[in-house]
Amino acid sequence: MVRSNLPVYIQPSRKVSERLGSHIGNVALLAIRAILKNQRGIEVAYQQILYRGHHLALSSRITAGGDLAITIDVGDPSLAQRLILEDELCSAERRAREADRKVREAGLQLRRGPRRW
Repeated sequence: MVRSNLPVYIQPSRKVSERLGSHIGNVALLAIRAILKNQRGIEVAYQQILYRGHHLALSSRITAGGDLAITIDVGDPSLAQRLILEDELCSAERRAREADRKVREAGLQLRRGPRRW
């Protein structure tokens, strides 16, 4: 087996950097492993992991240059073990926009009143 330097960029928030200090490298490795273990996609909108008692939220995306960028921030303990893929988030946003459009159209119909012809 050959070890490779992959084009992966880790962007910890300031709070995470302050809390974990020199352990950022270990958290980065854990984040990459967590994303790869999903086996459902590499672009993650939200995933939460636990590292040494710290709940951490992460998201990942592919940059225009083909690199993997992982953002790590402080997580919410009530959302432990959550995973939302980018595709799922986009489809949920699309459904919400469509529902909102239907509500607005129904409101316009009510304001216009019944047609008399």
